[in-house]
Amino acid sequence: MITIVLGMHRSGTSVVAGILHFNKVSMGTYETFWPRPLPQNPKGFYENYDFRKINDTILQESDYNTKHYKTRIPIPEPSKSIKRKMIKTIGSYDHRFTNWGWKDPRTCLTISNWIEVFEEVDLIEKVNIIFVSRKSLSVARSLKKRNAIPLLQGVNLWKVYTERAINFCELSNIPTLYLSFEKILKEPVSECEKIFKFLSQPFNKNIVSDFVEKKISTNSTGEFLDLPDDIIDLENEIEKLILV
Repeated sequence: MITIVLGMHRSGTSVVAGILHFNKVSMGTYETFWPRPLPQNPKGFYENYDFRKINDTILQESDYNTKHYKTRIPIPEPSKSIKRKMIKTIGSYDHRFTNWGWKDPRTCLTISNWIEVFEEVDLIEKVNIIFVSRKSLSVARSLKKRNAIPLLQGVNLWKVYTERAINFCELSNIPTLYLSFEKILKEPVSECEKIFKFLSQPFNKNIVSDFVEKKISTNSTGEFLDLPDDIIDLENEIEKLILV
C-alpha cells in the first residue's frame, strides 16, 4: 500500500504523516525526514526529503521557486531525467517497505506527474490519497507569522495548492479520503479512525492521543481578512467532500 498525504503548507499534513508513520506506514526514515523538529513544529514535519527534492526539481524545471511564494504557478512537466529519478525512488521505497508513503505540500502541484509514473511502473492499484485541509485564513496567518507573507497572498497561495490537488483528486479514480485539520484537533481519535478504516489497517489510539495536541494550532484567530468569493466557494466545496 502506498499513501500520499496531500495538503497546503501549514495545514496539518505533518500531524497526519506522523500518525501514519508511528502506525506502521513508513513515511520515510530518520535520514530522509527533513527538516528536523523545530520550535514551530516540535514533533517534526515527517517530510521525506527524497520526494521533496524531486518536487523542487520538477517545479524549478518549470521556472517556479516555491520559496518565492508567488501565486502564479505553472503546470509542471518533468524532464526525462527527473522521471527516471522518480521511477528509481518509487522502486526503492516499494522494495523496502510493504506500507509506505510520503508527505510534502509541493505534491499538491506535482501529483499528476507522480501518478503518471505510478501508472508507468504498474503500481497505481496500490495508491491511496489522504487530503488534509485547513481554513484558508488560518493557513495565511501561519504563513504570515513564519514567512512574512501578506494575508491576501497567503489565501491565494492556499487556493492554488488546494485547487490543484482537489481538481486532480475529483477527476481521478484513486481512492481519496478528505479530512479537516480543525476536526482532527477537536476529535483526534475519531478522525484517525476514519484514516485507518480507509486504509483497512489497525491503529494505536494511544499514539494518536499523544501525538495530537490542540495547542499545535495557534492561528484559528487573529488578523482578519474579507475572503474573496472564490476562496469561500473552494472552502465550501471542501466541506462537502469531507462530509461524504
